[in-house]
Amino acid sequence: MLTQLCLTVTIPAAAADTDTPLICCGAGEVFILPDSQLNADNPAPIWSWRATDSPTIPVDARKWFGSTDECKPLKESILITSSGGGVALVQRRDKKCLFLAYARNAHSACILPNNRIAVAASYGGDEVQIYDLDDTSRPAQPIARLPLHGAHGVVWDAQRTRLWALGDNVLLRLSIPDAAGKDKLRIEQSWKLPSKGGHDLSPLSDGEHLFVTTNKHVYRFSRKTGKFAADDELGDRPKVKSVTQHPTTGEIVFHQGTPEHYWSETIRFVGERKSVRLPNRRLYKVRWDALAP
Repeated sequence: MLTQLCLTVTIPAAAADTDTPLICCGAGEVFILPDSQLNADNPAPIWSWRATDSPTIPVDARKWFGSTDECKPLKESILITSSGGGVALVQRRDKKCLFLAYARNAHSACILPNNRIAVAASYGGDEVQIYDLDDTSRPAQPIARLPLHGAHGVVWDAQRTRLWALGDNVLLRLSIPDAAGKDKLRIEQSWKLPSKGGHDLSPLSDGEHLFVTTNKHVYRFSRKTGKFAADDELGDRPKVKSVTQHPTTGEIVFHQGTPEHYWSETIRFVGERKSVRLPNRRLYKVRWDALAP
């Protein structure tokens, strides 16, 4: 069982409020930057991973991770997806791959109860998939699927025991299969997005709102009222590929593609903290190394 591995905050208690690293992904690499170096350009990673670092990933499957696009923190591991199709749960300590799946154009994933994992398979895959983390096949096979055009984001809502999934035009609230797998993955409610191109989905620290980014805007979605509102600071920014709020300090970090590309070399923050440049890197998503609420 992998459950105990996955469900606790990653950062030491003494440093949780003031010294939280950032997990970054893009191209073929996932890496971690320490907070203490974020005041300088081109800070050096304190941890990095490529598919070749995990001997338990078969050689012919390593090409699935050439364009990493998600890097969610777990206690002892990092959950990684790639538009090349790769989905991996990678142990920080020795970079061992504990779980491996292939989901066409995978763009996000999250851990679910009952030792399950949800994956958003975007254009070409166009569905939400559910896997059993104890499936040791290489690759694992989905146990449930639900069509979703342009699926880009999945977030587990422990308070409401529901899965949120973001597609090209809609945000869905889903119920998931029970422990015995008897119930189907099904849509409970859907909301049309205010603009096209749903991309990133992440929870705010208030327990109510979700960040929803699209091709041209960033919104806050209320899980209580079902309403979208443009974010005060980021609302009119296009091509925001990720936005994450620190669960304790409330600080927001985001990544925005350049006018020419979906990637950039810059990590950005809302507030007084200066942007951080990482020359010669192709950033896609940036996450605080702390579990979301």
